Amino acid sequence: MRLKSTSNVLIIATVILGQMSSQALAQKPDPEKGVDIRVQRQYKRIALGLKNGKLTEQQANNLRTLVFNVESDVKSKREGNSGKLNAEQLKQVLNALSQNANQINTALGAGTSQDAGADALGPNWKPGKDGAQDPKALLKQMKKQEARELRQEKQANEQIIEQQQLDYEKEVISNLGQQKPAIQKKKNQLEEVRKENGAN
Repeated sequence: MRLKSTSNVLIIATVILGQMSSQALAQKPDPEKGVDIRVQRQYKRIALGLKNGKLTEQQANNLRTLVFNVESDVKSKREGNSGKLNAEQLKQVLNALSQNANQINTALGAGTSQDAGADALGPNWKPGKDGAQDPKALLKQMKKQEARELRQEKQANEQIIEQQQLDYEKEVISNLGQQKPAIQKKKNQLEEVRKENGAN
């Protein structure tokens, strides 16, 4: 009797777990919505940077233009593809959003200043040879900036390569489509020759 009730409990538990896992799979985030969320988040970060004084009006306008271009690109791709981005388009859009995020981060981190008070330089301040008080910190900041620029350049190059690959594939497919009638004609001629020679 105990064995039967244990097996009933196991069956019920299996059914419940199956329902829970199917619900979890049904709630998987839609990457399409993620694109829209990232676009809105970038607009908000730019607005906040402008409000906090970390961005000038010109910087904010330039960054808004970058985000707007991606947003417009997404809209046009969706219109041409029944409201959805295909996998390749989604990858390109996500790369562009990552580049925008890097540029926003760079702009927000560059040229910011804080009021350090009346004794900002400290009582023991002495001018250095190049005017930099902490060369290690300056070098670290320069390396970060260089790493950001290299990352942006790498992403831009990857996009160019992807676009060239797509263009090449379209050209090859187009050429094959143009050659199809000639290939079909040769095939028909070969069939006729074989019929005449009794090779079939």
